[in-house]
Amino acid sequence: MKIEIKSMTLQNFKKVRGQEINFSHNMVISGANKVGKTTIYDAYLWAIFGVISKKNATVQPLDINNDVIHHLETSVTVVLNYNDEREIKVQRILSENWKNKGTADEKLQSTTQDRLIDDVPLSQKDFNAKLEELCPLNKWLVLSNINIFMSYKVDDRRKMLMSLAGKINEEELMKPYPMVYKGLIKEKKKLSDMLTQQKATKKKAEEELDLIPAKVQAQEALRVDADFTALKAQKAKIDADIAAIDAALEGTTEKDPAMEDYLNKLQAHNVKVANVQKVWQDAKIKAIDELTKKISTASTKLNDAKSVYTTNMETNKKNKVSLAEVTINFKDKIKEWNNANEKKFNHKQTDVCPVCGRPYTDEMKAKEYDNAVAEFNKNKSEELTKIQNEAAQIKQQITVLKGNINTYEQITKAQDEDKVKNAQSEYQKLINERTEKQNQTWEAAAEEMGFDKDLADIEAIKHVVKVDSTIEENKEKKKSLVSQRDELVNKIAGEETNKRINAEKEKLNNRSVELSQIIADCGEVISQIKAYKKAKINLVEQKVNSYFLLIRWKFYEQNKTNDDEKEICTAIDKDGIDYDNTNDGTVIDMGVDIISGISKASNIFVPLFVDRKESAEHIVPVEQQIIYLQCIYGQPLEIKSL
Repeated sequence: MKIEIKSMTLQNFKKVRGQEINFSHNMVISGANKVGKTTIYDAYLWAIFGVISKKNATVQPLDINNDVIHHLETSVTVVLNYNDEREIKVQRILSENWKNKGTADEKLQSTTQDRLIDDVPLSQKDFNAKLEELCPLNKWLVLSNINIFMSYKVDDRRKMLMSLAGKINEEELMKPYPMVYKGLIKEKKKLSDMLTQQKATKKKAEEELDLIPAKVQAQEALRVDADFTALKAQKAKIDADIAAIDAALEGTTEKDPAMEDYLNKLQAHNVKVANVQKVWQDAKIKAIDELTKKISTASTKLNDAKSVYTTNMETNKKNKVSLAEVTINFKDKIKEWNNANEKKFNHKQTDVCPVCGRPYTDEMKAKEYDNAVAEFNKNKSEELTKIQNEAAQIKQQITVLKGNINTYEQITKAQDEDKVKNAQSEYQKLINERTEKQNQTWEAAAEEMGFDKDLADIEAIKHVVKVDSTIEENKEKKKSLVSQRDELVNKIAGEETNKRINAEKEKLNNRSVELSQIIADCGEVISQIKAYKKAKINLVEQKVNSYFLLIRWKFYEQNKTNDDEKEICTAIDKDGIDYDNTNDGTVIDMGVDIISGISKASNIFVPLFVDRKESAEHIVPVEQQIIYLQCIYGQPLEIKSL
């Protein structure tokens, strides 16, 4: 689709009293400042879009003091060539409405704009609809000037440019990334949800894996460091020595019932002590194991509480920023509503039918006036309702944000702090309990102290008899050997403890391998997701950049704080300098290339006005009609074809 200006006629427009301009495909409008170059561009904008380059400036005729000259009708007529098929005449007229016109009491009440296409008067709505049939007005305006597009918000520019890439065969693009294909195509997941889930699973596995060394260390703290083979050999030798002594003693003394009772009780006591000591040792190991598990759970709970605290705090900060932005938007809506409400009814009475030329009767004029009033009131009411509804939505956002902020500051923050404090207290309490349990010894145990009393009672009934000195020496020797054997039995019992420790370490090692595999699998999925996103980014940028000659677009860049990408929309010239940091001349060159590229991709070619041509160096060839505005100091206005 192609639109070109064939001619333009200005009447009482700004400082132009009357001027007709014929246009060719490429034009240069040159001259010194204030000779009327921008006025021609403003006339085009006003005729088509009802706006001019400077906000709130007037289009009415001005005198040498820049004061409005009244009682003159302002009009601009633009003849357009559409697709080299037909001509379309577009006209906009501004006239004044006076009270007591021509008298000493005359007073300007308002101004009225009339819009005509091919000499047929139209309402603003129908006028815009007719132009929309030729070309979408928003694109028409953007493609008319090299500066408008880059003045848009980043998100709006980015959305428009990325649409130029057209449809992408994402299923084909993700084939090299089977995990992405499985998640998006087979499991119908969203890419963002996949990435969030994999990161959360990976983080949880890493946190659990980090705790395993501490658990292994806790087990190692219980290990009995001894040479059990040597201990068993020592016990066997002592058992043999005791047996030899028993054999030597047997038959050499008469059996003493009191002594036998003493020895029996002593043996039973020692067996009981050994059994209870083993139970105590097993209970200690079990208690430490249970505390280690509780510490792991408490650590997870503490980390979760800290994470929730941080997340809620950051969310509250974002809510405050959003509240400030939304509050500004709400105030803007109030201003917009007041401006719309203050609009006055303006109507220029039509005396004859614009089609057949037949004069209107008073009744027809009254009906036309009533229709105009009704249409004005309807349009005004619709506009006010629309603004009011938008303001109500923004007000609802403000209410929700304030509610969220108040809830956080009055309730959630204190709750989060209490949860962190309680979780920290519980975690430290368990650490202290485990340390205390690890430091406990059998010698200090209550059970062992009870046995000391029992042993004293047994020793009290020991019957002393006179025996042969050799016999007495053997008995003392046996007693010493029995004591040594008991100590060895206690030490050898540590072998079972070590076996349980080894079994628990094996479980922890297997879990470590399992967690490492989970982390590796999640890392692979995350890697494939990022590689797929990068491939998609490259493809989109490649397709979009194919329409441009001087510049290339970047839609993503690496975050400085993490390994994710953030969305941008940056134009970079051939030297790698972005649009916002280059000189005026390059900005013009890049601006023309931007409009030319968007035009080619959209197949929409409308007249392009390029200001400050004197600063440009390498303007690319374009397909659309181009009108340059060039400042030449000291020269009068000159309009010529290229």
